[in-house]
Amino acid sequence: MLVMGIYQLGAQALSGTYSIPGSYASIEAAVAALNTNGISGAVTFNIGAGAAYSETPTTTIVLGSANLNATTSITNTITFQRAATATANPVIIAYAGTKLASSTDSIDGIFAIVGTDFVTINGIDLLDPATNTTATTCMEYGYGLYKLNANDGANNNTIQNCVITLNRVNSTNGVGARLNIAGSTGID
Repeated sequence: MLVMGIYQLGAQALSGTYSIPGSYASIEAAVAALNTNGISGAVTFNIGAGAAYSETPTTTIVLGSANLNATTSITNTITFQRAATATANPVIIAYAGTKLASSTDSIDGIFAIVGTDFVTINGIDLLDPATNTTATTCMEYGYGLYKLNANDGANNNTIQNCVITLNRVNSTNGVGARLNIAGSTGID
């Protein structure tokens, strides 16, 4: 019976203020919960309270799903921000990429907002580490804002007070919509 109660709590739409770590172990885990459950009110994630915080996801963190995108609005907003007591901006450290900017199927990035509206990211730094030493392992973008489909773009989003550090060794030319973009782009 206790297990059912925990499951039901996890399946509810999110609303209110959460801490990372604390309410969620990572930004990646919080985004997974948002994508699965949607929101029923304004949601704020305070990241890194009391100390420097970093995480290294295994792939691009993708904020956006049909379920989530149907629940955001001018009053149902999502905010990821540095906790007021944090000593430094939280940092998301990139994984080792596997694509080139010229890839026709997908590219490597650190954090993507896909069709989700009314998102604010305030003081969350991104870092492509020095260990990503080739154009293939480097990230093609830091923050990416993309449409989910022809009718669902990423609108009314704010990215502020963030430092995006990408590796300049990536100079491969893009293709398609990224044709005139070579290598790494801070916000795509």
